[in-house]
Amino acid sequence: MLAKYKMMVANGPIVVVFIERRICEREPSCESPMPSEAHAPGSAKLVARNWHGHGRLVDPEGTEKMTNPCSGECLVNAADIYNVNWFTTGTAPGCTATGQNKPPGKFCEESMEPTLKSLDQISNPTIYRDGDCEIPGFAFSLGYKNDTKECAKDMEYRQTEVYKGNISASIFAGNPWFVPGTAPLVDSCGILGGWTFSDARDYIAGPDDGFYRLIHGVGGAVNGDMPPKNMDPPVGTLGSTVLSWEVNMRMQNAQGDSVAAYPTVWTSGEIVEGSYTLNANHGGGHQYRLCPLVNLINNTLDETCFQATVMEFASDKSLFIATSDDGTTTANITFDAMDIDDNNTDGVMPKGSTWRKLGISPCKNFLNTDGSVNENCTEPAFTDHAPPGYYGYGGFGNSPDLEAVIYQWKVVDELKVPEGLNGDYVVSWRWDSEQTPQVWTQCAIVTIVDPENMLGDGDSDDNDKDGDKCESLDDIVCNGKDFTLFCDALKAAKLDSSFDKETWTFFIPNDDAFEKAGEILEPLSNDAVNNILMFHAVPGKILNSDDLKCGEKIEMFNGDSSRTKCINSAMYQNGAGNTQLLSSPQIIQTDIKFCNGVAHVVDGVMFPKFS
Repeated sequence: MLAKYKMMVANGPIVVVFIERRICEREPSCESPMPSEAHAPGSAKLVARNWHGHGRLVDPEGTEKMTNPCSGECLVNAADIYNVNWFTTGTAPGCTATGQNKPPGKFCEESMEPTLKSLDQISNPTIYRDGDCEIPGFAFSLGYKNDTKECAKDMEYRQTEVYKGNISASIFAGNPWFVPGTAPLVDSCGILGGWTFSDARDYIAGPDDGFYRLIHGVGGAVNGDMPPKNMDPPVGTLGSTVLSWEVNMRMQNAQGDSVAAYPTVWTSGEIVEGSYTLNANHGGGHQYRLCPLVNLINNTLDETCFQATVMEFASDKSLFIATSDDGTTTANITFDAMDIDDNNTDGVMPKGSTWRKLGISPCKNFLNTDGSVNENCTEPAFTDHAPPGYYGYGGFGNSPDLEAVIYQWKVVDELKVPEGLNGDYVVSWRWDSEQTPQVWTQCAIVTIVDPENMLGDGDSDDNDKDGDKCESLDDIVCNGKDFTLFCDALKAAKLDSSFDKETWTFFIPNDDAFEKAGEILEPLSNDAVNNILMFHAVPGKILNSDDLKCGEKIEMFNGDSSRTKCINSAMYQNGAGNTQLLSSPQIIQTDIKFCNGVAHVVDGVMFPKFS
């Protein structure tokens, strides 16, 4: 049947819109609800737009199944709202996450008091305008039943208190952002659709009476639509499950070879960029955190791990970037960020960490007086700590400048990669919402390289920059922190001075490589070990990284050949014995100059043919 009803978008009690849509309630001929209007009321052009959840991690980018879970058979308009739709719904500081779509207010009896202390730390200081309580459904949805006078009296008092700086009076004060980092999560990489509900219809507006409240104009939506058929992964899937699938698929498809480094490679201690975008600006703030990939593999990827390694913001500025359809940058605005920590609050989680308020202001006049969405946003809720001119809800109801670049903008933060990290890590972006009992989290995997584990001083272009005597191969290897085993092997084989003459190219395994190959090397004779060492040297040639050609063979010092292999942007040096014994060694550092040659670091031992 066709039903006209009032609907609150994404659990926002002030957002009341009127939509005509098909509601299915046990009618045999009735199909799933009409798509997309839940998030784009009354606008046909918005239906065709590509939705990306309410907020998403842009850099580093997540896996394809996380950014676009619906393709092929299920790619219909309804699928758009499930793209990058990873969050935990029905959660609040001090409470147990339930998935329930409760109205604003105290989420549970154990709700924590806000630790934020000042008005500028929140995004939505205006919680009430004169006449809001007269909007049908407004008073009831806030717990006043239909007593509009009691609603107006209390809301006017609350608004006055909030403007005075008493943010505990806000109707949103029980939501995650008011005690940053404390609202519990089901999964640190989110849940597709926000929860694992027992009935697919619950994804529209939550369990219990959520759907009833929604269609009668007194409740809010969670996703706004039924999950589409054939979506892979299905709703209710944990984000960590998707990451595990990606890791295992890469390993499986390698078929015994090494798996390439992840597309994003950071160096420990360096400054990198993280970025996000919003499509439903519920206010609040965010963090970027790290957890070793091994924790994903052993099922300990959780908040305890991520909270142990929060990435520091490297500057007090953020950057707003917008692009045109052809990728041309149309806006590049640096603005002062608002950081939130233990110094300007009564405490954040984890203790000693820094959160950052979202850098895009919502629209102050988000609603018209009749309760419909004001798509001509004319005034931001706040002006400090935001790019001038760019403000709004995200998917609709934006300033003209933001509307002109919709779905083509991001806010960039400079981040410091912690010192001493080395290997593959999961990055989790956590956004604690201000207007809703939701925490949005998304993950990506990066490879981090520690310069301390590199060969030489890291300046591969100028090994003689101070005019001092150039370093020999023996000097570089034996003075390196992570190459003691290779140094010992050269000395034990009495080869440490054998490479001081002529010219050479060397592929040098680090200590981790030797440890991985220990069981293979230990029982071998000295002659066999010498043969393997000589299989890492190319006599009479200096082969810089640009000289290594994918697929080509190189004749080594022992007479056997190794082959250079390329997978995506990663390069490997493979011996015939590696396919039988260990994976192909990846070249992880290139072009280290020594007196009479060049060296490249590999993360595995290269093996010649074995009889």
